[in-house]
Amino acid sequence: MVAALGATGCGESTLTGPPPPGPVPTALEIRGLPEEPLAIGTVVQLTGWATFSDGVARAVDPVWTSSAPEVASVDGRGFVSAHAAGETRISATLGPVSTEAGVAVAPVNPNLYDLSGQVVNANGHPLADVSIVVIEGLSAGRATMTYPNGGFLLRDLEGENTVAAQKDGYAAMTRLVTRASGRLDFTLSGAAPRDSFGGGQWMVGDEVPPGRYVTDPEPYCHWNRRSGFSIGNAAAQVAFVPFESPPDHDFIAGRELRFDSGQEIVDIHPSDAAFRTNAECGEWRPEPLDTGIQERIPPGTWLVGTQIRPGAYRTAARELCYWARVSGFGAGQEDVVEEGLVELDVSEVELTVTIEESDAGFYSNADCGVWIRFDEP
Repeated sequence: MVAALGATGCGESTLTGPPPPGPVPTALEIRGLPEEPLAIGTVVQLTGWATFSDGVARAVDPVWTSSAPEVASVDGRGFVSAHAAGETRISATLGPVSTEAGVAVAPVNPNLYDLSGQVVNANGHPLADVSIVVIEGLSAGRATMTYPNGGFLLRDLEGENTVAAQKDGYAAMTRLVTRASGRLDFTLSGAAPRDSFGGGQWMVGDEVPPGRYVTDPEPYCHWNRRSGFSIGNAAAQVAFVPFESPPDHDFIAGRELRFDSGQEIVDIHPSDAAFRTNAECGEWRPEPLDTGIQERIPPGTWLVGTQIRPGAYRTAARELCYWARVSGFGAGQEDVVEEGLVELDVSEVELTVTIEESDAGFYSNADCGVWIRFDEP
């Protein structure tokens, strides 16, 4: 052993050896083990917990291995993936200590079956957001919701079951199903179209009448008018983006409000097939908000004549301020009379706009601030 020569405060020399060894693991435990056999395709995460020679116990990152990776493999972070029916031993090693535990993967139950189908209304239009639930049978309690195109998929049913299709405003319908049933379709009869509605996808004519609707939304309200009932992503219309929904070919027009809008207005056209809105938009009603005539125009969409006066307005706008004088509220370019966007890299710029009596409305976002009416010279 080589010693190092050091000096004390009194000028004497002492010999110092290597630092004492740190605490070493004395026991290792695997936590997070599943209590039941894993289903094929599932993933669980295991964690290591070690006790050290100084008495401290804490989570650690051991080296993981599987004795039968074709049954269930394990990666360096402890994630166990079930591949085939059988058993394997999962081992964890940390320095001088190791431990192992058994993990079983259950065989596929030959008695289980999947049930798919579609829900439509009396006119043959697909119904979204319908609850499909097993109310009686060996699989009672299993449930799913229909997609915007009315389709659904219930997985892993067993034996004979009674399945119900339920949606507010429609009479519920039940069907008896077994493994031999195959595809299961529902046709629901509903009440008359409603004149106020909240989040969801609504069929124009069947569920909501066309017309003008108003709401007081929360930030991130998102709505769009649609020509069909697909599940596409409006943001991916131009080019397909991997791992995202396909382009939304049924999108007509819409808006996303990433700010606290004082009011939002939409014109749902008779030619629209559906109107989709999220919960942040609140409840859409045919009557405008009771604001009276405002001399200042806050962010949002406002009616000219009944909520804001025609005339000249100015504001101190920030970058990305967007405003538009509109002849209608369908959110399409055909509704725009005049529009503007601040693209300059500036903290503030003064804008002026003259709203005409012939305009139906005026829209501006939060970056425009509050417009103040003034008398033109």
